[in-house]
Amino acid sequence: MSDGLTRQQRYYLKNKERLVQEARNKRAKDPDKHKGYVYKWKSRNPDRERARNLAQFGLTIEDYDAMHEAQGGVCAICKQPETSSRNGKVYRLAVDHDHNTGEVRGLLCFKCNSAMGSFEKRGVPLENVIQFLGRETDCD
Repeated sequence: MSDGLTRQQRYYLKNKERLVQEARNKRAKDPDKHKGYVYKWKSRNPDRERARNLAQFGLTIEDYDAMHEAQGGVCAICKQPETSSRNGKVYRLAVDHDHNTGEVRGLLCFKCNSAMGSFEKRGVPLENVIQFLGRETDCD
């Protein structure tokens, strides 16, 4: 056969439905084992995992790096570099996007991204936040 596929690929395509269901059953039977496998894969393939995550936003690693450089390596809101960390490793700036349109707006630090997410999750229009922050007060 000269379809350009390996024997293994042809077998998978022929039996895909059954193989997918078997994999689902295996994960359901022992979810902790599956989580361990996923954790190991992610730690062994950080670049592939990063590329997979960025693809959710229609970005490549090169796109992200260009945005990061264009923003001077700082958060688009607070203009500070990322300081939040986990296990001693500082996070990368998060990709901020409009949850309705999917449009990428910029890169944010963990704290600003969390604040934005909190407003959006509760359905608070960001225009209300901007209006509130720009108002004059009688406190002076």
